Amino acid sequence: MSFVPAFTDELLAHLQQDDRQRVLKSIIVASAPELWLSLESAALLDIQRDKFGLGGQLDERTEYRLHSELPARSNVPRWLIAAERRKVDIWVEDSYAEKPSTAIEFKVVHNNKNAFHKIWEIRKDLLKPIPRSAPKERIERWGIVLLTYSRFYRDQQGGFTYGKFDSCEDFLHAFKQGLNDNDEWYDGAPELELVKGPERVIDLEGAHYIEPEKNAGVYLALVKCKA
Repeated sequence: MSFVPAFTDELLAHLQQDDRQRVLKSIIVASAPELWLSLESAALLDIQRDKFGLGGQLDERTEYRLHSELPARSNVPRWLIAAERRKVDIWVEDSYAEKPSTAIEFKVVHNNKNAFHKIWEIRKDLLKPIPRSAPKERIERWGIVLLTYSRFYRDQQGGFTYGKFDSCEDFLHAFKQGLNDNDEWYDGAPELELVKGPERVIDLEGAHYIEPEKNAGVYLALVKCKA
């Protein structure tokens, strides 16, 4: 059983802590936070390896030591956890090659004119070729999506162009529908299954430039390819 659903719950709880809430409320309106989210997630997974079944040291097996007579190293994990490796956002690999590797892609979807294009991107990301992978290599592929709904003050909107969403609920519904929409616009993109969420991470009341009382918020969802 994959560790990713349990890790997604951990990530949600992590992002709901007060210090991360302050950072997220700032970064979500100031920049494109996909890279921040993937690096934050990689660090969280790295420091909690044992909790998700990714513990152990490489040198527990003598054949993996630099020399059989050398003592076992205590800081070379069995599991590789790396951000931006092999052209995926987080790559998790068993150095013993006994268990499947895991590829996690991240996407941030705003309620703007590019929302459906971002849904198309996460669908394509879970099918794209992974460099240096063998044809029959076992790889579990997941997508973690951060969904942001907000309304800027009219004089602070800049170049932000809204999509045709009447409400936050309408936006979230459109996301769910877009995961397995068979419209020809999604041609070549696999249908996705919504495994978790969207679950509310934070409301954006009080965030800079955001108009209050518009149900602005950030949500987290976990997806994978349909079987």
